[in-house]
Amino acid sequence: MRSRQLWVLAGLFCMSGQATAQSWRVRFEASAQRVAFRGVTADSVPETLVTPGPTGGPVSPDGFAVFCIGDGYCRFFRPGPVRRGIPAGASTDLVMWGLGLRGVSLHVSTRLLGDLSGDRLWPGTSPTIRLVEGYAEYVRGGFTARAGRTLEQGRLGSSGGGLDGGRVALRIERLDLTLGGYLGWGLARGTILPVTSPAVNPLLDFQPGNRQVVAGATAAVRWRTLDASAEYRREVDPGTDYFVAERAAISLAARPVSRVSISAGGDYDIAQGRPGSADLLLSYSSTRGWLSVGARHYRPFFDLWTVWGVFSPVPYNAVNGSLTVRPLRRLQLGGRAEWFRYAAADVSTPSVSLTDHGWRWSLDARVTPDSSWTLELGAHDEFRPGASSRGVDGRVRWQAREALEVQLEGGRLERPLELRFQDAGLTWIGGSAAYHAGERLRLGLSVARYWDSRDRPDAAGFDWNQWRLNAVVSLTLRSGADRWVLPPARRSGMVP
Repeated sequence: MRSRQLWVLAGLFCMSGQATAQSWRVRFEASAQRVAFRGVTADSVPETLVTPGPTGGPVSPDGFAVFCIGDGYCRFFRPGPVRRGIPAGASTDLVMWGLGLRGVSLHVSTRLLGDLSGDRLWPGTSPTIRLVEGYAEYVRGGFTARAGRTLEQGRLGSSGGGLDGGRVALRIERLDLTLGGYLGWGLARGTILPVTSPAVNPLLDFQPGNRQVVAGATAAVRWRTLDASAEYRREVDPGTDYFVAERAAISLAARPVSRVSISAGGDYDIAQGRPGSADLLLSYSSTRGWLSVGARHYRPFFDLWTVWGVFSPVPYNAVNGSLTVRPLRRLQLGGRAEWFRYAAADVSTPSVSLTDHGWRWSLDARVTPDSSWTLELGAHDEFRPGASSRGVDGRVRWQAREALEVQLEGGRLERPLELRFQDAGLTWIGGSAAYHAGERLRLGLSVARYWDSRDRPDAAGFDWNQWRLNAVVSLTLRSGADRWVLPPARRSGMVP
């Protein structure tokens, strides 16, 4: 995986090296934080030593809740040792244009991840080098072409990750129509890693041995106040020539009258032969506020090679709404709510009564007494089958001139768990400061204290408290030719 990324980067830079770079802009950002976490350690005790606990269930001699399977031993989990790590990351974002070939530009975005403690304690730090995007783009008139790694676009892109390959699009101005297509190797859902990477595979025995080949076509048209787009996508395993996925989607957006907009869309899983997700949203906006009401149908999507489709996940239907108002010039109030219900799962649970619906809501307020001070308050409550959460948070921000920004924040979060043996609570308070040295350099530092508690009647109801420190450095460099001005704005030929 790492060698493939390095070859892609080398190829892109070789392409750019054929002509003298006239303009470029590169942004470096590095951050690191000190964190701690605590897992659990498996243990067991002879069944003859357990006794009834305060709630009637069996407990070990030192008070841990246990489960027994009749083999003479009872199992339980002790709190694991506190482990501290220093996850760190660095990113580079480069844009080059004016390369001697009219309409050609180069875009590269990379990430470097690791744990400075040397123990790789923190998840998500492997693989170390990641190519987020890296492509050469050619734009001439209404034609656009990209070669390299690009992130997915369109309605199906949210579950499609990215693409290593090529994209083309042609815009026909007189018809306000854009046609496009793409072909290449796909990435794992929602990631920038191939499906063959161990970092994205929880089920090693079922992991594909080859990256899927992805091909698709897109179309978008604008007609007066109506925008419409469609996409077809097919994925094939080259080792077996079997389909991995085949889907189609359509999206619509209309502005029938001033201040009012309507958007809708849906997708269809051709490989499974059933509808996917769909949504409808009606919005109204004015200088004093925004209002939206909508409905959605969500069905989880899985590739055909995965085992998750065997469990027949059911969709849910939801209605939602949001309202934001500005009763005063320096006061903004907002709220959002959603109610949803799952479809019948067609399973029998005679000894357990399960909930098939839920809801969530949130409220927020923002006050700006003057241009230097901002006060934000928020509250939310969420009830879902299996787990819920509720909490409040707030922050105060002070902008000293344009160079220095200081912020204090804190909150409380409670997580009652319906099907587990404990409830959890978290309280935090922290502060941060950011210094902007002109347009090139930004320095940031934050510190926070967390108080975590587990509410359960046995000895495993331990508290886990910690300090967290975080530092960020961001540096932007440029060529002298561009004077901080990027290429002139244009209407992209790629379908959004």
